[in-house]
Amino acid sequence: MTDVHIVGAGAIGLSFAHSLSQRHNVSVITRTFPSHKWNISEHQETKPINATPVALTPSLSLSITNCFICVKAYQVSQAIADVLPYLSDNANIFISHNGMYDLSEVIKQLTPNQALFFISTARGALKLDNHHVKITGYGDTYIGACNLRAHTMITRVFETFFKGILSECFIHEDITLLRWQKLLVNIAINPLTAIHQIPNGQLRQPKFSATILALLNEACTVANKAGVKIPLSAALDSAYLVMSRTSVNFSSMAQDIKHGRKTEIEAICGYVVTQGQSLNVPTPRNAQILQALTNKH
Repeated sequence: MTDVHIVGAGAIGLSFAHSLSQRHNVSVITRTFPSHKWNISEHQETKPINATPVALTPSLSLSITNCFICVKAYQVSQAIADVLPYLSDNANIFISHNGMYDLSEVIKQLTPNQALFFISTARGALKLDNHHVKITGYGDTYIGACNLRAHTMITRVFETFFKGILSECFIHEDITLLRWQKLLVNIAINPLTAIHQIPNGQLRQPKFSATILALLNEACTVANKAGVKIPLSAALDSAYLVMSRTSVNFSSMAQDIKHGRKTEIEAICGYVVTQGQSLNVPTPRNAQILQALTNKH
């Protein structure tokens, strides 16, 4: 049993907190203390999450050895800045977010002995209120190494924090491919569920198929031009599998639009549009969706 700190008390952060607390001492770093204990609902059963809330203050004496950062893509930079002074010299840092974020900016701030990992998960979770999260679907979780130290540590951390704790979890050897695969699922699901305010499973209706095909075709063309070989058929299969496994879940972007919050569309369709421009690949459908959701902010 070891100490784990989680940044981000959202649906995924709290679901990770619950799973990891089965074997480890878990603290959740939060800006505002919850008025009562966090709870999680799964398989028609509700139970408390065994995690302690922690607020980072200048006077706090804290050494973080294992840090899971589960925030929005646009919040990663601030989250890293917040925890960096508290990270031990040999800390393991795990980042999980939708879309793409330039992890090289994070790596530059770490010491040679600090390991950075990326987590891609298809688990579905919905935050019912500030204190209650519900598991709404199950899917594969992958972990990949982002720097040299992580490559040497990945087997050990997988055994410690993932194997037997999170169902259907695997080590992924190619972090660039892993992040693109995650991005493609996000492109297929998040924007359309946000615009139409529907759960993931409803995207399997035929009326959405042409749009999903167009979005993924553009994204796969950009990826292939960038040297990441992902067949369109594989991207479609992955997206529809996640839709099926998380059919009743409302995506994080759908929730953001519903509650008037900023979305991660810049890191999803926006990333494809920007990369397409630099590689001279047209991405009109992604640009259209980017504009539609940007206007909703």
